[in-house]
Amino acid sequence: MTSLVDAHVHLYEFNRKEIEDFISSNMLLVAVAEDYDSSIRNLELRDEFPENVRACVGLHPWNVKQEADALRQLEQINGLLKEADCVGEVGLDLKFTPTTFNLQKQVFQAILDMAVSHSLPLNLHAAGAWSQVFEMLVQRGAKKAIFHWYTGPISLLQEITEKGFYISINASASIQEKSKNIARNTPLHLLLTESDGPYAYRGLNLSPLLIPGLVKLISNLKRIEEGKLTQEIHKNITTLFQKH
Repeated sequence: MTSLVDAHVHLYEFNRKEIEDFISSNMLLVAVAEDYDSSIRNLELRDEFPENVRACVGLHPWNVKQEADALRQLEQINGLLKEADCVGEVGLDLKFTPTTFNLQKQVFQAILDMAVSHSLPLNLHAAGAWSQVFEMLVQRGAKKAIFHWYTGPISLLQEITEKGFYISINASASIQEKSKNIARNTPLHLLLTESDGPYAYRGLNLSPLLIPGLVKLISNLKRIEEGKLTQEIHKNITTLFQKH
């Protein structure tokens, strides 16, 4: 049976039983990090569950606060890239943490260059900064990336997908009309599913357990059979992580 995909989950934040439940449900989990410590934890989880977990390492823009600390963590994370499957959660945030935006840009540029030099895909945070993140990806020559929980303009979505970058639809699409519209407009060959769990959004407790319902929703929106959609999403994530 083709496994379901959660392309963006903070797996280390779930307890042991929850993680084992996700694994037993035949799901591929892309575990994103927020700092050096969570990067290490992701690598440990991947090594324990190599068939089901892909490990990202990274520094979340919310954790970019002081230059000295950010540079120290960047150096530490750079040392993990040979072991990592991807780089994330990384990017820029103008919506929630605009005061550190200039430092965020410096850090993100360095992370982009690291990811490109190691040929690793990026798992991106871009709240309020969709166009800036996209422009930096193009400038630094990134080839593989996921725009996590994309809710930006449809016109920019078209530019993003024309470059071959992936869009992950969040399980919040069940209550978020903007995400439904993004799902309708994302080409099938660049579409992924995600939970961003554990996170509470408008009363919805996001978790990989919501992925089956999300697949059903997207299948209705795009008028494609659920089994076919599951196969296509799995093919997309496999392509993303292929080594060249």
